[in-house]
Amino acid sequence: MAGKKKTKKKTGKKFRFVPPLLLFLVLAGTLAGLGYIIFLYPGTSRKTSLPKIATVHKKPPQIIYEEPIKADNTIHLITPSGYKETVTLPHQPLVAIIIDDMGYKTRIPNKLLDLDLDLTFSFLPHGPHTTEQMKKAAALGRDIMLHLPMEARDARWNPGPGGMFTPMDKNQLKNIFQEDLASVPLAVGVNNHMGSKFTADTNAMTTVLNFIREHNLFFVDSLTTANSVGWNLARKKGIKTAKRNVFLDNSRDREKTIIQIKALIRLARRQGSAVGIGHPYPATLAALESCRDILRKQVKVAPVHLLVK
Repeated sequence: MAGKKKTKKKTGKKFRFVPPLLLFLVLAGTLAGLGYIIFLYPGTSRKTSLPKIATVHKKPPQIIYEEPIKADNTIHLITPSGYKETVTLPHQPLVAIIIDDMGYKTRIPNKLLDLDLDLTFSFLPHGPHTTEQMKKAAALGRDIMLHLPMEARDARWNPGPGGMFTPMDKNQLKNIFQEDLASVPLAVGVNNHMGSKFTADTNAMTTVLNFIREHNLFFVDSLTTANSVGWNLARKKGIKTAKRNVFLDNSRDREKTIIQIKALIRLARRQGSAVGIGHPYPATLAALESCRDILRKQVKVAPVHLLVK
C-alpha cells in the first residue's frame, strides 16, 4: 500500500509542470508567426516607402514634355517618371510678329493682311502701295509701324527712299524723319530698316530717338547688328521699346521658316513674350499658314504695342 501511494505522488508532480510549458510554447509560436507575417512574408519589406508621386514635390519636377496651353490658360507638365502636374500660367505667352517691307509689292502683302492672325505691319516710307495697304491694316485693327530706312555697314546696300545716314546733321535727319513719318501717318511705332551702321552710332541714334519720343511713338530695335545701341538708348530716354528676338525668314524657305516660328513660340513660353520679324515672302506666308493652329494653341499672337515696355 505504501508503494502505491509513493507512485501517485510522483505522477502528480510530473504533470504539475505541463500547463506552463504548453502556454510558453503557444506564446512562442504565436510571436514567431506574427514575426514571419510582418517581416518575412512574400510581398512585404522591412522598410516602408512613400509612393513616387508623393516624393516628386520635394524638388521641382524635371519636365520632358509640355502639352499645349489650354483655353483656361493652364498647361500640363509631364516628368520622366510619368508624374503629371497642372500649372496655371500668370498670363498666356505673347508673340508679336512684325512684317517688314510693306508697301512695295501687292500679292503677298495683301494675303498677309488677310491672314487671320494679329500681325503687325511695318511700312517703308514712300512705297507705291503704302497708303492703300496701311489703310487696310488700320481697318483690320492691326498695329502699323514706320519701317525707317537707315544706313547699312556695307555701302553697297542702299536703304532706299527716305534713308538716314550717319554723316547727316540734326536738321537733315529731322527733315527726313518728318517726311518719312508723313508717308505713314497712322504709325504708332518705329523699327529700323537695315541700319547696321546707323543703329550702332550713339550720336545718330540719340538724335532719331529724340524725334521718336517727341511724336509719342515706341521703338522696336530690329537688331540688324549686335552692336546696336537703339534698345538701350530708348530705355534710358523713357521710350517704350522692345527688341527683335527671332528673324523668321532669312532663308526664304518654308520649312526653315516654320522652324524659326517654332523657336519663337518656345522662347515666348520660356520668357513670357517674344518678338519675331518676317517679310512679305511667299515662304513666310506659307509658313504662317501652316503654323496658324500651333500659334493659336500655344501662344497668343498679339500686336507689338502690347510687348513694348
